[in-house]
Amino acid sequence: MNKSRTYNGIRNVIVTLTGTLFSILLQFVGRTFFIKLLSTEYLGLSGLFADILNVLALSELGVGSAMVFALYKPVAEGDTEKIKSLMQLYKRMYFVIGLTIFIVGASATPFLQYLIKDMPDIPWIHIYYLMYVFNTGISYFFVYKKSLIICYQEEYIATIVTMITSICNRFLQIVVLIVTKSFLCYLLVQILFTFLENFVDSVIANRKYPFLKSKQITKLSREDIADIKKNIKAMMAHKIGTVVVKSTDSMIISKLLGLNLLGLYSNYNLIIYNVTAILQKMLWTLTASLGNLVTEGDLDKSKKVFHNILFVTFWIYCFCSICIFCLINPFITIWLGQQYLLEIQAVAIFTICFFIEGIRQPALLMRDATGVFYNDRYKPLAEALVNLVVSIPLTYKLGIAGVKLGTIISYIFVALWVEGYVLYKHYFKQSVVKYLLRLLGYFCALMGLAGTTYFLCNLVDLQGIVNLVVRAVICIVYPNLIIVITCRQRPEFEYFVALLRRFIDKRGQNSQSLHTK
Repeated sequence: MNKSRTYNGIRNVIVTLTGTLFSILLQFVGRTFFIKLLSTEYLGLSGLFADILNVLALSELGVGSAMVFALYKPVAEGDTEKIKSLMQLYKRMYFVIGLTIFIVGASATPFLQYLIKDMPDIPWIHIYYLMYVFNTGISYFFVYKKSLIICYQEEYIATIVTMITSICNRFLQIVVLIVTKSFLCYLLVQILFTFLENFVDSVIANRKYPFLKSKQITKLSREDIADIKKNIKAMMAHKIGTVVVKSTDSMIISKLLGLNLLGLYSNYNLIIYNVTAILQKMLWTLTASLGNLVTEGDLDKSKKVFHNILFVTFWIYCFCSICIFCLINPFITIWLGQQYLLEIQAVAIFTICFFIEGIRQPALLMRDATGVFYNDRYKPLAEALVNLVVSIPLTYKLGIAGVKLGTIISYIFVALWVEGYVLYKHYFKQSVVKYLLRLLGYFCALMGLAGTTYFLCNLVDLQGIVNLVVRAVICIVYPNLIIVITCRQRPEFEYFVALLRRFIDKRGQNSQSLHTK
């Protein structure tokens, strides 16, 4: 008997969450040793190189998202011949992409000095950069098979592989730093485990889906190729916009403020990024389930699922935003010391940016599951343009906070309403006004809960870990209690309580599908 969408979705969420938490714990341990044994400049350099490579990854141009969308239907129908044809095309595309990253990335080496305000006295800086290029490029030769595992709603397998390789990677990097204090050796370990993770995923995919090893592959029809090209063109704009909005912050800070401030920023970014990674992985494990649901063509059920996911996304991101706002500075004080703190105004801007990015995720998830990303293909370019035009002068004026404020402005004036408009017009066939009002209500709820929680936390006059623990208890109890009291009669709330009860009662047995109630 096939597993239901509910079982697969929740299993993927649980395994993904567990694996990500292990990885994050090791990241913080590794970051601690990194800062103590190297320097803040190395930390800033690492963040800068990572974002440069994100920009170079523009050569991927949305191929992954377009190919995954193309795989949903044949996977749901068990059409192995179509899957083989798509995976062969996917393989060829990603080989070209990996090769392009090697060539373009290496060619950019002489221009590093133009991205750093004051070039640090770090030996072999160009070698380090080329190692980042190599680390990014090699992943594209294997990672395409991981997408098929996800499409079969078995992402937990890839997550376990990631968890094991991540644990080994972080542990060995820490040992290497203690023994050698060498950034070069640190990067060599990273490259080794990047290769191992993707190679193991490839081997597992070959064993689970032996048809992938077949040499008899049918050429895709002109119609299929035309649809894929159309979606890649649409995702190209999305990819460019996303990279400009998310991956140029480090470059702007490095160029305008310097590597030391970039190092401070990267500590906050590490925390927020990892919280975001957990939450987005939890949400995006539902993509395959939604893709399967969408193929059934019931708009009312799809809309109901969307509203349920949107509500839970608000709840989770609201809670996490409040925790970030109230706890991140006390945590960094204990972890690294007060010299690594940023002002609370900057933390507030980071928090708002985190929440807005989170509340967008259900619309983006539905966009990818329904394939309507072609209809908002110009939105990311407008978003990226607004972000760059606004962020640079705001960074001059406000420092680090200005970078994220520019991102918030681009989200509000471009991303949020366009994404909602496209989804509601081209898929739900309804007005987007109620959706936007719902988002506004959720944002107002966040501001009210965050303000009152921060006030309550400031009543605590303690120090050290005790202060952090008491503040954490306030953050856990107060906002969640208010949400439960005020939302307990909402159908979305009742739906997920019932869903959780069904899953617990059945304990791994087949449960009702995600959209049934």
